[in-house]
Amino acid sequence: MVAERPSEGGEQALVEWLAAQIAHHSHLYYNEASPEISDAEFDELWVELSSLSPEHPQLLRVGSDPPPGSVKVEHLFPMLSLKKANTDDEIAHFVSETTAQGRRFVCQPKLDGSALSLEYRRGRLVRAATRGSGTRGEDVTANARRISNVVETLDWDGDCHVRGEVVMPLATFREKYAEIAPNPRNLAAG
Repeated sequence: MVAERPSEGGEQALVEWLAAQIAHHSHLYYNEASPEISDAEFDELWVELSSLSPEHPQLLRVGSDPPPGSVKVEHLFPMLSLKKANTDDEIAHFVSETTAQGRRFVCQPKLDGSALSLEYRRGRLVRAATRGSGTRGEDVTANARRISNVVETLDWDGDCHVRGEVVMPLATFREKYAEIAPNPRNLAAG
């Protein structure tokens, strides 16, 4: 994005600029698979906006609207994102809150891929959608059906939603795709 950080206009101008930067870079990351800044630089924008305007609507958005021309679907249940914990105190607070009243949780490595929601009706896959904005995503059912471990039919005839992350192993990326894409996430998202 060409717009320079505002040197005039005070805090409100800075808040508007930060929100515009976050929207722009979210669109590039989620819809174009061509980020202009690193994840760390994006996180810095996010932290700065949240310190200046903690309730700003841009901070409530997840991802980005589906790209123009795609088939859009509304999520029955919003696909939200977890708040990041960056310090030991934030992690300790998360553990304390999460384990209150005997609750437990499991940790696993963060996988850099693309969030996917699978909707099953009467045990059959009827729709797959990207996270998109969190409330509205792109219908990618045809692509999801080509993923070997996306199950078409469950051993249960109920209705459910399954959420996960589409990822490409680094070894597969290096062996087959390193010369045609900048990273495996871009290919997993496509």
